[in-house]
Amino acid sequence: MKAVILSAGLGTRFRSEKPKVLHTILGKPMLWYVLQAVKSSGIQEIGVVISYMGELVEKALEGEQVMFYHQKNPKGGTADALLSSADMWRSYDGYVLVINGDAPLVSAQTLRNMQRFLHMVEEYEKEKLSGAILTGFLPDPTGYGRVVKDSNGNVIKVIEEKDANFEEKKINEVNGGVYIFYAPHLIECAFFIKPNEKTGELYLTDVFKVMYERGYKVRTFMAEDAVEVMGVNTRWDMAVAENVIRLRILQHWANMGNTLHQPESIWIEPDVSLEGDVEVHPNVSLKGKTKVGKGSIIGKGCVVENSILGQAVVLEPYSIVRDSIIEDGACIGPFAHIRNQSRVGQNSHIGNFVEVKKSLVGRDVKAKHLAYIGDAHIGENTNIGAGVVFANFDGKKKYETYVGSNAFVGSNSLLIAPLKVGNFAYIAGGSVVNKDVPDGDLAISRPQLRLLKGKGEEKLK
Repeated sequence: MKAVILSAGLGTRFRSEKPKVLHTILGKPMLWYVLQAVKSSGIQEIGVVISYMGELVEKALEGEQVMFYHQKNPKGGTADALLSSADMWRSYDGYVLVINGDAPLVSAQTLRNMQRFLHMVEEYEKEKLSGAILTGFLPDPTGYGRVVKDSNGNVIKVIEEKDANFEEKKINEVNGGVYIFYAPHLIECAFFIKPNEKTGELYLTDVFKVMYERGYKVRTFMAEDAVEVMGVNTRWDMAVAENVIRLRILQHWANMGNTLHQPESIWIEPDVSLEGDVEVHPNVSLKGKTKVGKGSIIGKGCVVENSILGQAVVLEPYSIVRDSIIEDGACIGPFAHIRNQSRVGQNSHIGNFVEVKKSLVGRDVKAKHLAYIGDAHIGENTNIGAGVVFANFDGKKKYETYVGSNAFVGSNSLLIAPLKVGNFAYIAGGSVVNKDVPDGDLAISRPQLRLLKGKGEEKLK
């Protein structure tokens, strides 16, 4: 089977300058979800019809094994869009899946079931259908195209609401925008579609009336979940679709043995993975290609993006980890910020209001309070006191600081890079260090303290 994804529409109701299918749902373009469903259904030969700002769509799907077809007239309608890809299927003696690029809620399982349905009809009824339409029954079908059938269940036509009469508007079986056509019958009938009297567009849904008149049979296939037939025509539709997909992802990870507190507030994107026994608290966002190890705990309000958390990692509330690795047993936060390819070693503790930028922190390191660690390499079992600053920037260039193992950096010290601090070195609190400290040495740099008798009380009066 082949597939064509229609992604050439202008999306005028979105009121956007970029193609509608590129608007993101959980960090991925809407079109990405459609493509993944098609690929996961087992279809390998996939065409994507593009038009308005098509180069952006091509860039968004860079690396995907798809073929692009350009619709010359973006206002030509859905049938014109499909015919733009005719070179792909005009001589094909098989079925073609046609799906809208703004249908992110359709699942791969539903597409597989539609394929099985066609084969079962052919095997058991000895009938080769010309097509199948994904439909759903909605209590309120307002705004959707209605599916009109004869007494034998064959599709007579699909009619848009604005063109439907009173009786047709009573039908609550609606068109889901997903079709499978027998290619020889499709190419034959598509050229008999007439432009719409009001818009001048060629509607793909008009092909069903042509097929019925020519004696070809099309049946409906009901979606297991009616939400799958919901297209995304407005920004509010997209917000609803995003919530559905978000809850599907959360349900999957809960079923895989992870605890999600107040799931209505949790954001987990499609490429995230949880290894099991992970505990996620409210208002957490897990983004990009993030991997969370077994038994880790992610506290309230944390953000983790494109990062790896090892096993039994604890992120205290409102901590941020981006593009970094946190090894097994480490504790981060609360209110910590780890970023720019940093790595925090096993059992280390990066505490409240500590920022780590592009640094390698060894195992069993403690930096528990109010510190900035930038462009640094810190050995194992070293202590970084409160208020310590790694001064890594001279206004033009970034420099690195190396701190050995089992060292001690006292509170409120300033380490001016480039700098090397040896193993077992001790930097006294409040020191400004601008030259290397050898192994085992003590560095102390403080101005002389003067005591002026009685002057303190005088100042306070």
